[in-house]
Amino acid sequence: MTHSLEDNRAREREKLEMRVAFAAAVFAVAYAFIGLLDRMGAPEGFVSALSPYFTIIALGTLGALLHSMRISYYYAAGRSVPAEYAGFSLAALCAGLMLPFAPQFAARSWGLGVAGGMFAGVALAGCILGPMLRRTGAFSLSGVLAARFPSLPPRLGVIALACVSSELVALAGQQTAVDVLSGLWGGGRGFAAACVALAVLAIAGPGGMLGAIWTACAAGAVGLIGFGWPALSLMLHRASPLVGGDGGSWPEIGAKLQGWGVLAPSLGPGAEFVTALAVMLGLAMLAPLLAPAIVTPRASSTRSAGFAALAWTWIFAWLVAAVVGGATLSFARQTGGQPAERLPEAVYQASARGLVTICGARAPDPASARRACAEKGLPAGAPLGAADIRPREDFLVTGLPAMERMGAAASGLLAAAQIALALALAAAGLQAFGTALGHEAVYRLRGGTDLTSRRLATTRLALLLITTAGYLASAHNLFDAKALLVLALGLSAAAGTPVTALALWPRAQDRDAVVGLLGGLLGMTVTILVAGSAHFVVVAEASLIGAALGVAAGVLSARSRSDTVSALAKSFVARVLHGDGDVMGPDKGA
Repeated sequence: MTHSLEDNRAREREKLEMRVAFAAAVFAVAYAFIGLLDRMGAPEGFVSALSPYFTIIALGTLGALLHSMRISYYYAAGRSVPAEYAGFSLAALCAGLMLPFAPQFAARSWGLGVAGGMFAGVALAGCILGPMLRRTGAFSLSGVLAARFPSLPPRLGVIALACVSSELVALAGQQTAVDVLSGLWGGGRGFAAACVALAVLAIAGPGGMLGAIWTACAAGAVGLIGFGWPALSLMLHRASPLVGGDGGSWPEIGAKLQGWGVLAPSLGPGAEFVTALAVMLGLAMLAPLLAPAIVTPRASSTRSAGFAALAWTWIFAWLVAAVVGGATLSFARQTGGQPAERLPEAVYQASARGLVTICGARAPDPASARRACAEKGLPAGAPLGAADIRPREDFLVTGLPAMERMGAAASGLLAAAQIALALALAAAGLQAFGTALGHEAVYRLRGGTDLTSRRLATTRLALLLITTAGYLASAHNLFDAKALLVLALGLSAAAGTPVTALALWPRAQDRDAVVGLLGGLLGMTVTILVAGSAHFVVVAEASLIGAALGVAAGVLSARSRSDTVSALAKSFVARVLHGDGDVMGPDKGA
């Protein structure tokens, strides 16, 4: 019987790899055809739009083709994803999370700050926490915590935390994709939001984890091509900050970004260290980014996937930094010292879409730019300074091909790469939300007696509601993607860290977990209210204060009791840390 099961898994894996290989071939042929159209002189607007919309349709179709009604595939991708694919999917999700923080990767040291925290978080999640989670046989971290503290209050607390943080990630991914798609023409957010929402729902709804993981792999491949093309083009012309020549330097890039207001001035190594630590804890506890840890066959495979994810994350960060840094230097070189009526055509086109302001206004043509500057008191023909022309962060991530005249195909492919990575992140957030609600809450609270069809129907209905909310929010531009991700990371660090730490201490009981979770949330909330700001650094400091307060409150609560440590808690922790780790109750398909 075991041999038959292994044969069945091998056949399923072969079938999946054939589908992924076919999808990869379709992507390659389609992008080559789009490049050929660009060479043949097709309209630029048409060519630049082909790659993003093809990518949205292709990823949505790929997710829909991976539909499944089997619980093990819907919640855990059959536990058969090879380590290299699982690691690459984790790196692709991290790349999607990088996009709203792209200027930080181009201007700051990678040892501290957001970049350093992300690398440390990937290492912690992929190489330490991930293998531990895989050994438990659970579908999510919230599932392990709910099994460790099985009474209703802590169970609801950890499930609510997973649902909220996952929903924030899903909304941020949708917002990022819509921002990029609508930024191509400067409008049409409603249509762009509908396209993105349908694609995200098609990826995560029918196939769950199966669709999310393999689509993330496809999105990662698109991301490598889309970011790699302009980055390598700059390197070949020795115009990249990554090489010598006329490429400029990272300090120069940072100074220009700060001068344009894209980045706040550096707050010093202390604040950068706090930011790195908060990002590390928040990312390691974030449910959507832990998802690839549960899909490998064994815990050893998960650890190998973690090392692969760390290497691929560095490559993605390198490419993002090269593209943003190159766009920064190119924009400064081509606009510095130029009058308002003699700017590159790409700048006027970006200004028409609201991505660049010239003398504080949108200027779609030289005449409009000259009038705007005249109203500001700038004489005709006078050169513009850094305060007179400012690019938005969105332009620096997408505008390099246009500034360097790489062609419409390169511009469209770079936009497609960002949309693909954002879609993968949104689908992972949606899937993690569905797992926490449909499996850890509904199924477990019913004692594991719910029918598979009803269980999956409940999950898919929840995904439909969350995707609809994301559509409405992104269509009306209600939220900022970076703010949503900052909040998700802060909540995970402040409330997830205490409960996870207490779960590995045999003395802690259900009451202590509730105290630790509430202490973390209270500490973070009060700190933000006292500071009167939700700036990223403030949220980072608040999350660390909350995490420390939550751990201290949980420890004091446990120490206040005189009862002995339960044998059940000792056995649970020992099996997670040192044993076979299969601590979950029977679950069909697990």
